[in-house]
Amino acid sequence: MKLSYACKAGFALVFSLAVFHGSTSYARQPQQTNAPRAWDASRVKPCDRACLIGIMDGYMNAVFQHDPKAVPLLALDVRMTENTGQIDVGEGLLWRAKVEPTSFKIYVADPVEGQVAEQARLKIQGQDALVAVRLKIDRGKILEIEQLWDRIINAAAIPLLTTPRQTLVNDIPVSQRDSREILIAAANSYFDALEGDDGKIAAFADDCVRHENGYQTVNNPPPGGRMMPAPMLPNPETEQGKAQLKFSMMTCEQQVSSKTFAYMKHIRPRRALIIDEQKGLVATFPLFVHDGTRRGAPADAPPSMLQNLVTMETFGIRAGRIHEVEAFPFVTIPYGLGNGWTPGSGR
Repeated sequence: MKLSYACKAGFALVFSLAVFHGSTSYARQPQQTNAPRAWDASRVKPCDRACLIGIMDGYMNAVFQHDPKAVPLLALDVRMTENTGQIDVGEGLLWRAKVEPTSFKIYVADPVEGQVAEQARLKIQGQDALVAVRLKIDRGKILEIEQLWDRIINAAAIPLLTTPRQTLVNDIPVSQRDSREILIAAANSYFDALEGDDGKIAAFADDCVRHENGYQTVNNPPPGGRMMPAPMLPNPETEQGKAQLKFSMMTCEQQVSSKTFAYMKHIRPRRALIIDEQKGLVATFPLFVHDGTRRGAPADAPPSMLQNLVTMETFGIRAGRIHEVEAFPFVTIPYGLGNGWTPGSGR
């Protein structure tokens, strides 16, 4: 029996639709398996300290491999900055350059707030660099990425950037751990003291030691050492050098009370306080605002500094007192610019 042209066309159309329907049904099948499942409270698991560090390690391994697709669990609305500038994952120096780990790394993890930070000495293009990375985790996915780096690292800084101080990596016995409230208040007292030019405001321990960019700048044993984060040592043959050596041997409290830091207009915002009760650590990402004046100086005093600075400062706190300060990297930006996260910051 011969079919008319119209019948043939109709048969072909029906066959095509059947094939198309079958093919689309088959193509949609994998999507159905990934569709959101019905609510089940038993599937909700907290991201504890080990979970947060695992996500940080996964992120850094992706950086080392130059593979943004290897980043674990990026949120759809993830936001990222590098040295305060907003960029996309896969952009920036750390993603594009050859980056390698070293033996120096400090973790600060806060399961309560879902944040984790890392201070590390890395090799960037074979050159020593100081790097800080902060991740904000929301329901198991990375919501925020903040990266700071500085490659101006002198060989004189390496000895204190080879192995972290044990007090910054060891666990605090459970019975000796401070509450979150005490850790937060102690960390803030450090910045309050700098703004108030009074070391007694801060929760400083007598043995407090501050490391800045790999240099010990306080509580140096006689005859003294560096009074600022720089490779040069003060010259003991000059009056200025003698004064600098004396300053380097002061305690944390004495240095602040000397009003040497009065050029800091204010230190705000003091963002992202990351509270690690297990280690007795508080990590901060403060913005230091220097407007070129000094508190208490005459109006015609020459500007001392005119710039802003962002960094990561980690405080080792035990029994409510600050025993260690680890500050790096120092990223300077023009006065008036903010931290890349807080609208209106920078002045």
